[in-house]
Amino acid sequence: MSLTRKVAHNTIVQIVGKVITTLISLFLVAALTRYLGVSSYGQYTTIFAYTQFFAVLADFGFFWFLVREIAKPDVDSDKITNNVLTFRSIIALSIFALSFLIALLIPQYHDIRLGIGIIAAATFWMTLNGTYVGIFQNKLRMDKAAITDIIGRLVIFALILYQIKSNASLDLILWSYFLGNMANFFASAYLGRAYLHFKLAFDFNLWKKIFWECLPISVVTILAMIYFKVDTIMLSLLRSSTDVGIYGPPYKVVEILLLLPSIFMGNVFPIITRYIYEKNDQVQKIFQKAFDFLIVIAVPIVVGVIFTAPRIIEIIAGSDFTTIHTIGPVWGIPATSGFALQILIVAVGISFLSHLFGYTVISLGQQKKLVWPNLVLVFFNISLNLILIPKISYIGAAITTVLTEMLVVLLYFAVMRRFFDQKIHLQILWKVIFSGIVLGLVLKFLSFLALWYLVPLGGLVYFLSLYLVKGISKETITEVIKVK
Repeated sequence: MSLTRKVAHNTIVQIVGKVITTLISLFLVAALTRYLGVSSYGQYTTIFAYTQFFAVLADFGFFWFLVREIAKPDVDSDKITNNVLTFRSIIALSIFALSFLIALLIPQYHDIRLGIGIIAAATFWMTLNGTYVGIFQNKLRMDKAAITDIIGRLVIFALILYQIKSNASLDLILWSYFLGNMANFFASAYLGRAYLHFKLAFDFNLWKKIFWECLPISVVTILAMIYFKVDTIMLSLLRSSTDVGIYGPPYKVVEILLLLPSIFMGNVFPIITRYIYEKNDQVQKIFQKAFDFLIVIAVPIVVGVIFTAPRIIEIIAGSDFTTIHTIGPVWGIPATSGFALQILIVAVGISFLSHLFGYTVISLGQQKKLVWPNLVLVFFNISLNLILIPKISYIGAAITTVLTEMLVVLLYFAVMRRFFDQKIHLQILWKVIFSGIVLGLVLKFLSFLALWYLVPLGGLVYFLSLYLVKGISKETITEVIKVK
């Protein structure tokens, strides 16, 4: 099987798995928004946003260190993986305990501090699960990660539906995530036993190496999480839970769509790393293919969501979220969840490129060079949020996200170019833009169709148009789908 097919098949398996788990998540959002209401759903969103900050700190860059190290030839993968898992467990326990203690000291979080503790414990299992995901990633067996993810989501889904039927409180609902994430981890451990003979490992010399190698990745990831998630935290502190509730559904859509570049680059990352390590000339080819693929996928997502955002919000969160607002119109447009999503989706499209540039820098082993750019991004994001959130609330947060993501791409590209002199050919760009315009016209004039018909029709028109202008070739399609 060719390298293109390996990456494509592994990516497709992940996408299929993520489609299933995403559908489960969307059903959960639909059920929870309708059950909890705007204000309580705002509390739910705040709990997860707060905990995710500490989840990134607990991960400490272990995932990318593991994927990069075991991708190198002639390494003792069992030794590295067992030490990472042991070290990671100790770090995670300490960090999540700290997150709960800090929440106790924040007056605005008095009503949700128990919920924060529950989700912190639930996220501990997901942090440990990341080690097995790294192994599956390296072996190009993400089908196993997809299976365990689905198992965990189904447990969560079943328990939450039961809790809603029982008229349970928010805290009881949150326990469903603890049990589901625990099931996910143990399923991964079972399926990963073929690749890892697990035992606790305390090679402190290796721990020292892991710490210093992971520290730059950890700092960069934490800073990235701050400018990505701080808007929800700032909304919860500067505005009301209703504002957070309005912002929650569009941000959930954003998080789901950001899985696409993350999944794809997760599969390309070990290959780029190996090529760079071996000084293989094929690195230019794989990098260009990655760039082309990300551009081809990003444009229809952005165009599609811009034209269908209000309908997406209505399906996901209910009709209340399509009309409720806490501020007046912005630029003459009602400040609803739908409008926030139309702004945020632009940031999603831009982030496809920041994923490519950022992952390439890490593949080069130059993650330390991303620290200062991310400090600049955090300062820029927080400063702009402090200006815009008090004035235009969640719309200001969405605008800040777009402007920040633009700056991310510029800074990450500048860092990458210092160590990676491969050229990026832009021939694909005008073809994708043309096909995007065609897609927009179709969505505009056929807007009377139900979304279930409009989305696949729009996708078909986009890729047909792209094929006709030779944005994608018959050979590429054949290479991707051909199976030996």
